[in-house]
Amino acid sequence: MKNSNWIKNSLLLVVSTLFALLIVEIVLRFFVADKLYTGKIGRSLYYSSPTFKVEDNGAVHYAENVPLRSLAVYYNKVEYDTKHHTNNLGFINDQDYLYENKEGILFLGDSFTAGVGSTTPWLQTLNHRYNDTNLYSLGVTGTGQKNFYKVYEAFQDDMNYSTVVILSISDDLKRYLWYPHIEKDQLYFCPDKSTKEECLKHYPIMTLIDYNIDADSLLAPEELYIKKAYKVLKHKLHKIKRDYHAKKEKKTKTPQKKTIGLTYISQIKQLAETKGKKVIFIHLPEKSEVIVNEYRYNIAEDIKKLGIEYYPILETDKFDLSMYHIHDGHPNDKGYAYISSIVENILKLKNN
Repeated sequence: MKNSNWIKNSLLLVVSTLFALLIVEIVLRFFVADKLYTGKIGRSLYYSSPTFKVEDNGAVHYAENVPLRSLAVYYNKVEYDTKHHTNNLGFINDQDYLYENKEGILFLGDSFTAGVGSTTPWLQTLNHRYNDTNLYSLGVTGTGQKNFYKVYEAFQDDMNYSTVVILSISDDLKRYLWYPHIEKDQLYFCPDKSTKEECLKHYPIMTLIDYNIDADSLLAPEELYIKKAYKVLKHKLHKIKRDYHAKKEKKTKTPQKKTIGLTYISQIKQLAETKGKKVIFIHLPEKSEVIVNEYRYNIAEDIKKLGIEYYPILETDKFDLSMYHIHDGHPNDKGYAYISSIVENILKLKNN
């Protein structure tokens, strides 16, 4: 009799537990589904192949005349999925860059300049608006000031322009020059002095995909929302613990003033001067800088000493987080449109 009661009680416990879990699953699925996720914590970046090419001087740019698709997945949701095209010189634009007999402005920069994360690249749109001026966008994702110089060095004579505009975020100022390396569909940004063996010790930057891939195939399989909730809780507790130790460690350290070198910005200026070109620097704000309303580096005086006009647009214009993707650091269409309007005003662009 005792064994029979034990079995009945055990079955009742199992059934009631499963029923309770079912209720929890339903509640989580219908009321907090948007706050839960599966898959990798953080970002997974995907680019269609072919992607990058390297010039003899080490300048990195996109492959020429190819469709280019870029996807960013955060917490198993697609943050953006964009389809662009590269031109004859290997930059994101639907028009070829030619040496035409009309006014021109050359833009050097990274993914913000290229318009990564936008429906339509902002400089491409701006170029269509001003028929009497060529706006050459030479932006390449993940690059910094040394690659800006290398790109300018490699392509300086292929276009007709009177002004060089450096569109830089703070992070660009400390990025190293790299070359692309592919290993099993994983793309690595290898420091230019490193061997491939040394490079492979680091994490890949992105995964290469077919241009026509179904975006949903890149997402992790569905799983129970109870399991998702556990992952979220575990992740949040880990973050709280990590932030606590970081703050504790920060209190024991003497604050160091952040300095940054501008060697290659200076070299861009020197090279432009030999061609009789004007150089200006527009300091684009990163998402993290918008939050604190302050640039990471104070470079105003150093830029001005180089004889370059400096425009700190975070300090002169109002930015907010609605101009950036929710998780990704790139501007969204609203943000790029706002940057575009600021650049128009700085350059005093006009249609004759």
